[in-house]
Amino acid sequence: MERGMRLNKRAEKVFFYLLAPLTVLALTCAVMAAHGQFPFGEKSIAWCDMNQQVIPLLMDFKDILAGKSSLLLNMQNAGGMNFWGVFLFFISSPFSFLVAFIEKADIYYAVNILLLLRMMLCAFTAVLFFHRYFCGLDRMQCSILGVLYAFCGYTLFYYQNIVWLDMMALFPLLLIALKKLADEEKVLPYVLALSA
Repeated sequence: MERGMRLNKRAEKVFFYLLAPLTVLALTCAVMAAHGQFPFGEKSIAWCDMNQQVIPLLMDFKDILAGKSSLLLNMQNAGGMNFWGVFLFFISSPFSFLVAFIEKADIYYAVNILLLLRMMLCAFTAVLFFHRYFCGLDRMQCSILGVLYAFCGYTLFYYQNIVWLDMMALFPLLLIALKKLADEEKVLPYVLALSA
């Protein structure tokens, strides 16, 4: 009986943390479906910077991961260049490694999924922050604020450079780490968050 209650509490806690990302998933999928965007149609969210920079760089990174090109000297761009700086500025994200599993021609569509995953992560980290430091908020309010954070103007304005959304996802973790540094003098969480 007691074990069942612990499992129920754990499931309830997991559901609480996943409610905001799942809501972002549902809302974004509804918008994508309404507009015929991949995976519900043939349209990509890519335009401007994403078409000109992010997608070609993801394609180059796919070649690097496949061993067809080098991270140190990439001859596919600019008559030959070191790809490290470009990687660190434009695509240095765990999500970028997913291109290893995507055909090059499909990357134009896969960016829809990469955007969705990043928005879900933004909602999740925001819920962690609100739940931890705003004790007056109930779980539903934390979830709603997490969803609002994922759909804020920054996301909707800068989604063409999707790596910037990684910074948005890390920001609540940085705030948590900064608070730990100020209150408990724990340096490691702050160093890790700042390094990420």
